[in-house]
Amino acid sequence: MRAVNALESRQLNSGVLDILVEHIAKTVAGSAVFITAEVPQIGVRLLAEFPLASATIGPPPRAYEHRAAGEREGPWDEPAVAAPVQFGDAVIGWAVMVGPTLTEDKDAEGLITLLAKCASVLFGGPQRGESIERGKHRWEDAARDGYWEWDLASGAMRFSRQSLSLLNHRDRDRPNRAAVWLDRVHPDDRAMLIASLLTATTDDNTPAEVEHRIVRKDGSVGWLAVRALLERDGSGRPVRLIGWLSDVSRARHVESELRKAQSLADVGRVAAGTAHDFNNYLTIIRGHADLALRSIDAASNARESLELIKHAATGATTLTGQLLSLRGRHALVESLVDVNAVVAGAERTLSSLAGSSTRVNLKLAPELSPVRVEPAQVERLLINLVVNARDAMPHGGVVTIETAHASYDTLGADTRPLLLPVADYVLLTVSDTGAGMSDATRARVFEPFFTTKPAGQGTGLGLWIARDIMQRCGGGIDVSSTPGNGTTFTMYFPRGEPLA
Repeated sequence: MRAVNALESRQLNSGVLDILVEHIAKTVAGSAVFITAEVPQIGVRLLAEFPLASATIGPPPRAYEHRAAGEREGPWDEPAVAAPVQFGDAVIGWAVMVGPTLTEDKDAEGLITLLAKCASVLFGGPQRGESIERGKHRWEDAARDGYWEWDLASGAMRFSRQSLSLLNHRDRDRPNRAAVWLDRVHPDDRAMLIASLLTATTDDNTPAEVEHRIVRKDGSVGWLAVRALLERDGSGRPVRLIGWLSDVSRARHVESELRKAQSLADVGRVAAGTAHDFNNYLTIIRGHADLALRSIDAASNARESLELIKHAATGATTLTGQLLSLRGRHALVESLVDVNAVVAGAERTLSSLAGSSTRVNLKLAPELSPVRVEPAQVERLLINLVVNARDAMPHGGVVTIETAHASYDTLGADTRPLLLPVADYVLLTVSDTGAGMSDATRARVFEPFFTTKPAGQGTGLGLWIARDIMQRCGGGIDVSSTPGNGTTFTMYFPRGEPLA
């Protein structure tokens, strides 16, 4: 950036803000994000917007507001979050986000506040008491594996070779686009990274630090530690962000495995302490149900109730087995299995579990390829999902169990799970016509001990166990759901090959 003559009127270039405004709009619930500001006395103005011309809706009537859905004032017909851009003590413009579901997004206010502060810094000179020489080589004190620079005016980003390697970029050329990095960031971590980069532009004293996940080209996930600092030119104006990347995947993996081990140890202790007594009760229930069924007439109205008691006891026995298996976590048996045969063999059990008011439909693809998995584990998957489907349809409905073939490419990036390995797959799908679930619930369904059922009616382990089974056989599980339109769970089994 250069000194500005007071008689001049020019646009303040900021490629970084142009890029971040777009990524913020795509990351949070905003339908439009923009910054507009002007300092008449020095003839400089700033405009960054996504989509283009979104700033024409004008600034908000108050310095900071969060308008409720449906409330309108002037051109503002959607909820909005805004923060002032300042030049000294004067408000010279606004950073604004508008969107129909904005009030539900926890990241919106923080990102817009940081965006306004970043714009304020671009208008300013040296910080009070700041020594420009002191900051020239601060990166030497904090250097890590990879180095990068981001020019604030042009938006061009320069990466060291090690940075490109950490970002899983193997091309021989040296790209200068921020998308090389930002497009690889895990969607759940993108808002956090953007907030950290914006923070770096507003604080010269300490590096902004954050860790985020990176999705590699093969679908695997790693962890990067990021540090970023603002660098100024000789006149004290901000010119670029400089920073470093480090691979911390191994440390994060060890932490994750430790947490899992601790959780499993706790569950194992509880299961081991209660399983014996619980199984004694189940033995009594099943035994008396069998005795009653032998002595009752086949046409009796009570016979169906006794059958349901027996099946409920069988389901409770399966649950006990699940809890005990968490302690051992034995490897899956290496055998080729016909998923169609397992589904067909379990049809009667699944229909009983679903209940008389729910119909179970099978749609099995012909000539299905075998998969390498333990048959009993496939049955456990089906039992868990059918029981969940039954509970989602208290007044009855339809459960559809379907099999199919698919390849990684034909699945499409929008439909396959983000972390699914590249392979050919056999798909096992369980769909229901129940109440569906919200996005917030859907995001947590695979967490251990998470359940939406009333206390005493669910352990929150069924879907977590389902995901664990799929991961151990090298595949994945995904869920799609819309409130009022049912839920679909899709399991991806890698197509099995005979062992050499």
